[in-house]
This record gives sequence, structure tokens and C-alpha cells, in this order.
Amino acid sequence: MNSPGPATLIRRGVAAEWTRTAGRSFLWTVAVPLTFVLPLVVTFGIAAVAERLATLLGQSYVATVSTTNSVYWVITLSVSVMMVAAAYAHASQWRGQTSDLNAFLFPRSWTVALARWIYYGAITAISTVVLLVVVMVTLPHQFPQIYGNVDITDSAGIRFLWTVPTYAFAACGVGVAAGSVIRTPSAAVAFLLFWVYVAENSLNLLPNGFTLQAYAPFLNAVAATGQQVAFLPRFGRNGSLLYFVLIAGALFVTTAVLPSLIRRLSGRRRTTLAKSGTT
Repeated sequence: MNSPGPATLIRRGVAAEWTRTAGRSFLWTVAVPLTFVLPLVVTFGIAAVAERLATLLGQSYVATVSTTNSVYWVITLSVSVMMVAAAYAHASQWRGQTSDLNAFLFPRSWTVALARWIYYGAITAISTVVLLVVVMVTLPHQFPQIYGNVDITDSAGIRFLWTVPTYAFAACGVGVAAGSVIRTPSAAVAFLLFWVYVAENSLNLLPNGFTLQAYAPFLNAVAATGQQVAFLPRFGRNGSLLYFVLIAGALFVTTAVLPSLIRRLSGRRRTTLAKSGTT
């Protein structure tokens, strides 16, 4: 009997991940709530303090915030939370009986990796769109002194609505790639957090660091969304977003697809040699 094709296995993988994470799972009880709570608390907490300071008697200067600097915490916190959640989930599949079950259900192991990327990427993309709308619509109404210029319908707001979900979806692919290589969940999470928050921001301390930092994938992606940052996108905004997507795809192929194909080809070769030896 022929094994199912890749498309069938990918659909099966998405359905399996939905079933596995349904109910009181880490995804829905920890990761998704943190994805919403962290950026909203930080964003509105800062906004409330800034608005209060701006309305104090004798305040002569108000530093207003534009749309390009209104959703920074959504970009940096929400995406990171779901990326490490994808890494944690994928690294966990290599442990205990789960590994044997996956090998039986998904003879092409890269299909379950792609299914997990699609599943977590879709949740992350949808979550960030909701957060972007909530933040950019609420800030100018609740905090008009500081955030009155924020407008979801201007060019920066519209750009956020498609670039941030794209970045978020691709970042989950990086998470799955990390989970494919680092098969200890906590280590995969630690590696990603170190990469995003320490390694890329510290590259400028090295000799020729600014040249190296220009190619930092996450810094390029954040700047490419339209977020106001000091870092200049190496390939222009659209080019740098494409650069991050290509990096995510290359990491996924290198860590999840190629090893699976190599093992499959090696298995076929051994089977062929064994058959030829018995004839």
C-alpha cells in the first residue's frame, strides 16, 4: 500500500496539531494569552504614564508619538512569544513515545514540521492583526495628548497590517527550525531568545560589527515592518522583509526537509542493497 502524499500528510499534521493543542494545552493557556497580555499591558501602561505626564500643570512640551512608533511591543513581544512556542512544541515531539508515534503517522517527517509551521504561523499572524487593530484604534482615543497622531488608515498603519503578520508567520518557521535542530525544548527557547534579544543587538560590539549587524535577520524584519528604529534595513523595507522570509525558509529546509530526505533516500538505498543481496 502506498503511503499518503505530502499534501495529505500536511493536512493530517495541521489537524493533529489542532487536536493535540485543544483544551488546556500550553498553547492556549500560556502562549496565546501572553501573546495578547504582554504587549497590551506594556503599551497601555507606558501610554497611561506618558499621558499623565503630558497633562501635568506647567508641562510645556509634549513628545507626541506617530503611527510608526505605536506598535513596537506587539512586534517585539507577540512574535517572540509565539516563535518560541513553536520551537518548544516542535522540540517536544522528539521526546518519549511521541517520537515513535510521529514516525509512524508521518513517514515524511518534514511534513509534520511544515504543518506545525503553518499551524503556529497562522495563529500568530491572526493574533498580531487583532493586536495591531486594537492598539492603533485605541491609543488615539484613550490617550489623545500623546497618541493623537496614530492612525490605522495612514500609510504606516496599513503597512503594519500586512508586514507584521508576514514577519510573524515567517518567525514561526525559524522556531520550528530551531526545534528541529535543538531537540531539548528549553534549550531551543533559550537559543532563540538569546539570538533575538542579545546576539543581534550585540553584533555592533565586534570588529566590523556594524557591517555584520546589517545582515541580522530579525533587526531587518522589525525595521522592514515600518517600525521607527535606528537600524536601517539592509535591503530596503520590502527587500529586508523578503530577506527574512527567505532566511526562515532556508533554515527550515536545511534543518527539517533535507535531513528527512537524506534519511529517506538512505533507507531506500539500504533496502535496495538488501534485496539485491538476497537474490
